[in-house]
Amino acid sequence: MIRVGLIDGALPRDWPGLEAQEWFCSPDGADLATGHAEAMAETICAHAEDVQVFNAVVFPGQLSTSLGAVCAALTWLAENPPDIVLCAFGMARSTVELSVAVSRLQQVGSWIVGSAPARGGNAYPAAFEGVLSVQGDARCAPEELSRLDLPHATFGACPTAFGRDDIRGASAAAAHLAGLLATSVQMAETSAVDGLEIFTRYRGRERREAAL
Repeated sequence: MIRVGLIDGALPRDWPGLEAQEWFCSPDGADLATGHAEAMAETICAHAEDVQVFNAVVFPGQLSTSLGAVCAALTWLAENPPDIVLCAFGMARSTVELSVAVSRLQQVGSWIVGSAPARGGNAYPAAFEGVLSVQGDARCAPEELSRLDLPHATFGACPTAFGRDDIRGASAAAAHLAGLLATSVQMAETSAVDGLEIFTRYRGRERREAAL
């Protein structure tokens, strides 16, 4: 059984595999966040079986949150650390509190996956040392990764969520990476990150040819 912490919107209470749910914001009546959380969970579970989800709700309905909510969510997950924590979002700035909350989970063995948009500045927690940072890479099929080793993103992954063509970009890529990482943990023949090598098809950034 793989334990995954999903810091996102609220999954429905009857979601298969939902082990626990805690809110760190007040609902605002919108439903965008639930759709996003479902897409992230579906994408993870498309790669790995027997997934238990610990849902830390930081999106109230709209896809917006605060550093305080994210820090509180990370602290809650650290009380019963999951194998993997998916942060399919990026904060524009960091704080000491956020850095400490991420470090606390890393120290107890949780792998943190963070989305890193291809454009713009650093996104947190993806920019922290040891976080598995990922951006969308159109070359990648759902079961494939690219090893980019860019300043802002170590990995690239499929930019479309499983079964949801309307949810694209770095968040979808992060969910694919989290799912493949869960598969690697289940294989348990080597370290989880080293195990990602079997899914790596491309090396270096995607290069698009200019039209003639």
